[in-house]
Amino acid sequence: MIILDAAEEMFAELGYSAARIDGIAKASGYNKSMIYQYFGDKLGLYTEVIKRADQISEQATGSTITDFMKNDNLVKDPIVFRLFLEKITKEIYEFLLEHPRHLKILFWEAAEDWKTWNQITYRPDDITQLYELAAAAKKNGIIRQDFDPAMFPILILNMTTATIQAFSRYGNVLGKLDSPQIREQTIEQISKFIIHGVMEPSLL
Repeated sequence: MIILDAAEEMFAELGYSAARIDGIAKASGYNKSMIYQYFGDKLGLYTEVIKRADQISEQATGSTITDFMKNDNLVKDPIVFRLFLEKITKEIYEFLLEHPRHLKILFWEAAEDWKTWNQITYRPDDITQLYELAAAAKKNGIIRQDFDPAMFPILILNMTTATIQAFSRYGNVLGKLDSPQIREQTIEQISKFIIHGVMEPSLL
């Protein structure tokens, strides 16, 4: 949708606080009253932008979670669990690279202490799924006993977003992410970090 595209671009470039409905209306080619009619207010429009990004992400990573969740051995077999970690890390990383505006919105939220994010009523349920999965894996001895399952989804998301952000700063050392080889190496390194950070060492 044109309005959501314009809003996403504005929120990504300026952050929620500085973005203005007037600017979004001008960029989209629609009048301001129509935006208010469809979305209520700026927070309502922002919510729809976040919801759409999450739905696109769900299409990218949802099948991976769903397929692995159907496997009874996921939280029992360390090999299956490790494959899951490699796959979901790769898909989240590639999604963020392919949707840089959503990544910028996440960075704006972090800079503003997530104050706007915590106001919206829409809440993706993938965090809950990942927590429950980690809790079950820990119960079965696959995840380290000194690791808190609540940290599991946080670790995966923060490792991917922070690494992408770091490439802009350390590109002269790390290389450029537009190189397929560099992308694959980076995904592999993140996966290894997560795997060795959460899984029981004796199973590696």
